[in-house]
Amino acid sequence: MPFIPTEVELNQLIASVGKKLGIFLQALKETGADPGELGAITWADINKEIRTIAINRPVKGHSPRVLSVSPELTTRIEALPKYSQKIFDTFTLYRNFYYRRKTIAKKLENPRLLKITFITFRHWKGTMEYHRTKDILYVKKILGHKNIQNTLIYIDLETAIFRSANDEFTVRVANNVGEAFALIEAGFEYVTGEYNDGGKIFRKRKQRILYGSLKTTYQFRYI
Repeated sequence: MPFIPTEVELNQLIASVGKKLGIFLQALKETGADPGELGAITWADINKEIRTIAINRPVKGHSPRVLSVSPELTTRIEALPKYSQKIFDTFTLYRNFYYRRKTIAKKLENPRLLKITFITFRHWKGTMEYHRTKDILYVKKILGHKNIQNTLIYIDLETAIFRSANDEFTVRVANNVGEAFALIEAGFEYVTGEYNDGGKIFRKRKQRILYGSLKTTYQFRYI
């Protein structure tokens, strides 16, 4: 099972490395892109007006996709010097990352940081998105998987990390008006506005089956 760090640990690494490496790590965290995909992006793949990064050179059989990011990240990327068509030099970033990671782990006395790699940010994103939405097809789309079997691991990861959670709602994400109408017709209610990825959250309370008797304590089972 992939190692899933806390968000605090990821942020500690992002804040403790150099400027360009920090931007690369932040982009990995927000997009969930494979490091090879993110390392291949060019300036033409960044749309600062609508705050998106286009993954036009997918790896490992992934699908091309457009991913929303925060205004802060697009601003930081746009501030980088434009020496070449590509934004990042992944070879140099890899080398700097492993050196800085060792230093930070020693300074913070946290050996867990040594288990974080570039791909860990992708695993964290997939796990957190499934926890937030409980929509495995949405996670599949974000990560660019063509086969749902590759995405199902995030259900196990989320269950292991949030084992004690007792969610009462089924949650879905609507990315356009048509999807929103379909969810409303299915009994879902609107919860909150857009996240960085542009999706809107809808939820529907799970059906509860009451069983037992008046002489016993009632229990609830969610289906």
